[in-house]
Amino acid sequence: MPELPEVETIVRGLRENLIGRQIRGVRVRTSKLLRSPLASFRKRLTGAIIKKIERKGKFILIGLEDGATLAVHLKMTGQLLLLPEGRPTDKHTHLIFNLHPRDLQLRYRDVRKFGILVLLPSGQDWPPLATLAPDPFELTAQGFYERLQKKKRAIKPLLLDQRFMSGLGNIYVDESLFRSRIHPLTPSQALTWDQARGLHQRIRQVLRQAIKAKGTTVSDYRGPEGIVGGFQHYLRVYDRQGLPCCTCRNPIRKTRVGGRGTHLCPTCQTMPLKVSKSLIENNFNFFVIMSH
Repeated sequence: MPELPEVETIVRGLRENLIGRQIRGVRVRTSKLLRSPLASFRKRLTGAIIKKIERKGKFILIGLEDGATLAVHLKMTGQLLLLPEGRPTDKHTHLIFNLHPRDLQLRYRDVRKFGILVLLPSGQDWPPLATLAPDPFELTAQGFYERLQKKKRAIKPLLLDQRFMSGLGNIYVDESLFRSRIHPLTPSQALTWDQARGLHQRIRQVLRQAIKAKGTTVSDYRGPEGIVGGFQHYLRVYDRQGLPCCTCRNPIRKTRVGGRGTHLCPTCQTMPLKVSKSLIENNFNFFVIMSH
């Protein structure tokens, strides 16, 4: 799933090419992706002028001149591609936005068809957006620490919760925890101020590096121009199971925490001394795998 760096890369690419353009028409091939009525979706977008393009968490927000917003979530395999008009489409292209001038089309492509597109009139709240927490660049270290102290959850599932802090997914949580030498099952309220401040700093650092590299491509992610990201070449634990840790040379392990595939170095990220009974029960598979 595209995370904050990938979505930010897409937003920047779209912003460079789409601001001020008019949407001449919309072809919808797969209406189940829409969270708006099909007829009104087409009608309101046809003739609309794109005024701004922003990111909120993992959402892409395309603001129109009349105040409406087209919100897009790419989910697992969604792509927003800028392609020349007339370029052949494939079976995974589900929406086509015809633009003026006519040199470009904006196409939504999605192999698994889990993505979401919704057109929000000016001033209308939408729960998936309204409940999003601030992202790591909006939260201060102090604010991050205070939020951690109010929760009693393992740190990895908490960082993945978009109501706690938005924008992070499996890749950057695993990378940030490794670089902070924090075990993914560490209870959030057990982190000291120094640990929390260090984790906050490393989350931001990893995200900035990934944005500079235009995201991470391990499967489907592409930028608007169809170009893959480059941060996969700098991953230290994610998708490196069985390979030596860059710090201690012991093998990286892959297990499950909170139902999610999790990469870590058991030597560098030691298990906390006190893990609650509920954390053990919720992550039984982790303890079984790590004991072998």
